[in-house]
Amino acid sequence: MNAVREWSAAICLAALVATLLQSLVPGGSMERMVRFVVGAFMICAIIVPLAKIAPQIGTKFQTDAPSRANSQLEGTVDKQISEAAQASIKNLVITELNNIGVKCKNVRVFMDTNEDGSISINKVVVTLAKGYSSDCEKASAHLKKVLGLKMEVIADENR
Repeated sequence: MNAVREWSAAICLAALVATLLQSLVPGGSMERMVRFVVGAFMICAIIVPLAKIAPQIGTKFQTDAPSRANSQLEGTVDKQISEAAQASIKNLVITELNNIGVKCKNVRVFMDTNEDGSISINKVVVTLAKGYSSDCEKASAHLKKVLGLKMEVIADENR
């Protein structure tokens, strides 16, 4: 508020000086030149204080907006990475089970994202299709050997 008061006082003082100068100048071509110079002086008196304040205003607005946009973008990217990792693991499990002749009904992947952005796979639950309940041990051993993940293989007999 103090800056606005100083700015308006400077403009009033510049206007008084300009009026005094114009009243002292004789008429004719010299008067036109003085009016031009006084007009340029008044424009500078108005703009220069604003030019000092404008960068400060601009930086205050710029620091808030990109941080929100960046955090939203990072959240979206993290979610997409997580979904892609889950889909990739599901495809690997289904492919490996098909290689040993076992049909799979469902694959659920339980995982977390660490603070450093890395993904931790906690557990993979595989539900075998009906008729493959005797292959639970075989499937579990094969998947653990090939993928190296903590697996829980269950049969779909009661579902």
